[in-house]
Amino acid sequence: MRKKTFFILIHLNGYKYKIFSTQPFQIYDLLQFLNYQKELIILEHNGKITNYFKVKSKYIKQSDKIEIITIVGGG
Repeated sequence: MRKKTFFILIHLNGYKYKIFSTQPFQIYDLLQFLNYQKELIILEHNGKITNYFKVKSKYIKQSDKIEIITIVGGG
């Protein structure tokens, strides 16, 4: 039995990425895969700034544009 493979092309921080997966996945899963700390990022999804709780319920779709900004402290 063959598993269905999902292929998605996304724009992440200005670069194109091809993503292959055996199941649909959420933006939350992408953030975990890339090791981003949820408390230290601002996320823009298709031109709209979104918060962490909305990200948990959004699935990545073909040609999505995602911008991740990391907050850095210092002085």
